[in-house]
Amino acid sequence: EPPGTPPVPAPPAGSRSSGFEDTAWDRARRWRPTRTGVAIAALLLVALVVLMLTGPRRAGYLDPAAVDPSGSRAVATILGDLGIRVSDVRTTADVAANARGSTVLITDSRLPSGAMIDSVLDAGPARVILVEPFPGTPAFDRLAAGTELTDPAEGDPVAPGCQLDVAVRAGSASLPGARYDTRSWSASAQACYDDPESAAVLVIPARAGRPEVVLLGRAHPLTNDGLDEQGNAALALGLLGERDDLVWWRPSPRDPALAEDADASVTDLVPAWVVPVLIQILVACLLVVWWRSRRLGRLVVEPLPVVVRAGQTTSGHARLLHTHHARADAALH
Repeated sequence: EPPGTPPVPAPPAGSRSSGFEDTAWDRARRWRPTRTGVAIAALLLVALVVLMLTGPRRAGYLDPAAVDPSGSRAVATILGDLGIRVSDVRTTADVAANARGSTVLITDSRLPSGAMIDSVLDAGPARVILVEPFPGTPAFDRLAAGTELTDPAEGDPVAPGCQLDVAVRAGSASLPGARYDTRSWSASAQACYDDPESAAVLVIPARAGRPEVVLLGRAHPLTNDGLDEQGNAALALGLLGERDDLVWWRPSPRDPALAEDADASVTDLVPAWVVPVLIQILVACLLVVWWRSRRLGRLVVEPLPVVVRAGQTTSGHARLLHTHHARADAALH
């Protein structure tokens, strides 16, 4: 130090140097929780646990008690407020026990077998509503045979385009998804939303041994997410609430009725169009094999002007690699 410079006093024991700032970690280590803070944190934790245990947690596609966007608690609650008894059932036996003179909503038409559908029809329902049905399934073939699918549509609102009272009261609705060609039913069916050649809602009148059948190309109007769009609420309530009793059938793989079909053959379980398609694919493969095999003829032996021995070729290749110092290529060979 230069002469005359006063010495710098040492910092007191336990104090921090002025050149270092107090960090958040240091402050956190010195913090001690108070009784008030602990009490508030405990109350918040208890409130969170109570909300998790008592709040609505049920979720599921077209579940009448689910509150998620794909659930249907909203429409089921409104129907209940209107005095309609909604029965949420999962088995064929429960459906048959409650189907007499009621509306049966089938949320998944792919799972029920032909025997299950026949059991429900024998119970005498007044109306059966199929959600997003497709040709080839037993439910579709027994209730709407002859109806064909057309190109699906977007979610733009469409006018009813028919004289069905429910659709007229609902007005324009948002019905994205499948469309049905109803020309095979001529004037006996009601084709609504778009036109008879591309209808999102098809109502087939009751006939001998069959109840009134409604094909709904998309479940969007029945969900919590789509119920408040355009006239979806009025359409859903009109289709489901015409009778005092609504049997909300959500088919389950655990249905005991499915065990009766356990001995069915493969051809009984697959749709009817699978076998013809497989035959066509097999014929097409055989034709391709036959076409390609005709292009193969005898091997043509071409006389070479010079015959080079294999040993000479190998040694010449090695000299080229050595001349160009191509150690990497030599290692590969």
